[in-house]
Amino acid sequence: MQKIFILFLLFISFAITSKAQFKKINALFLGNSYTYVNNLPQLIKDIALANGDTLLFDSNCPGGHTFNNHFNNATSISKINSQAWDCVVLQAQSQEPSFSPAQVEAQTLPYAIKLDSIIKHNNICAETVFFETWGRKNGDASNCAAYPPICTYIGMQNRLRSSYKLFADTTQSIMSPAGEAWRKSIAQNPSLELYSSDQSHPALEGSYLTACVFYETIFHKSVLTNTYTAGVSSINVSFLQQIAHDVVNDSLLVWNIGKYNTCNTTNINYISTNKNITLYPNPAQNMLYTNSNGVYKIYDVLGNICLSGNKSNSINIESLKSGVYFIELSCLNSTKKIKFVKE
Repeated sequence: MQKIFILFLLFISFAITSKAQFKKINALFLGNSYTYVNNLPQLIKDIALANGDTLLFDSNCPGGHTFNNHFNNATSISKINSQAWDCVVLQAQSQEPSFSPAQVEAQTLPYAIKLDSIIKHNNICAETVFFETWGRKNGDASNCAAYPPICTYIGMQNRLRSSYKLFADTTQSIMSPAGEAWRKSIAQNPSLELYSSDQSHPALEGSYLTACVFYETIFHKSVLTNTYTAGVSSINVSFLQQIAHDVVNDSLLVWNIGKYNTCNTTNINYISTNKNITLYPNPAQNMLYTNSNGVYKIYDVLGNICLSGNKSNSINIESLKSGVYFIELSCLNSTKKIKFVKE
C-alpha cells in the first residue's frame, strides 16, 4: 500500500512538472492580408499545440490596412480593449515602413506609438510585437521612381528592418524578425519559393517560416523538431525551422526579446529575498561584479543555463553572446534573480 502511495505521489509530481513546462498565451493580431493569407495565427497555434502549448487568438486584418487605419478602426480598438492580452501583434501595410525615413517618422511611427499606448494602457503587462514583414520579390516597382532604395528586394528589406526596429525601440516593444528569416532563407536556398504568384504575398512555405519565427518570439521556446508541418514537405520543414531558430536566437537583444517586459519573462521568476545583493555594471561587456560570494547561475531568455559557478563576486561573461540574461545569485540562505544585458 505504501509503495502504491509513493508511486501515486511520483505520478502527481511528474504531471505537475510536465504541465509547468507548457505555456498558454492570449494574442491579438492586427494587420492585413500578409497576416490573413494562409491564416498565420492558426499556423502559430498549430505549431504551439504540437509542442504542448496553447495560443488563444483573435484578429482583425482588413486588406491594405495601415497603422493609421487600425488606430481609427473601431473594431481594432474594441478588440484591444476586450481583454488583458499577453501580446498584441501589429503588422503595417506591406509598403509603408519601406518608404524614406522622413516619411516613415512622419506618417507611420506616430500611429505605432499610439497603438502601443492603447495596448499597454489596457494591460500594462501586455507585450506589443511588431511583425517585420518581407520585401517584395523584385522590389517595389510602384514606388521605385519616387524612392530608388526600394527598387530591389534587398533595398526594400533593409528599409523594412530599419523601420520595424525603430517602432520596437521607440515603444520598448518586441520585433518579430520574420522578414530577416525570409532574407536568410532566400540567401541560403533561393529555389525554395516563399512568395505566391504575385511576388508579394506569402506562399504556404513563407507563412510557415513566419509562423516558426513567431512561435520562438512569443513563446520563447525552440521550434526545432516540431512535428506540425502544415502540409509543407519534411525537408523544407526542417530547413525553415532551422532558419527561424537561428534568426531569432542569434540576435535576441536586437529584437528586444526579454529586454523590457518584467511582468512575465519566460519561466524565470524574480526572487528578491535578499535585497542587499547587488550586480554591476548593467549592461555589461566582459565582467559582472557582485557582493555575493555564493553560487550563481546565468540563464538566457529561453530558460537555458548558460554559465554557473561557485564564486560569484566576479564573473567572466565574455563567452556569452549579446543579449538579455538572468543571473541567479545565492548568499547564505537567500537568493535573488536579476535581469542584465550583455553588450
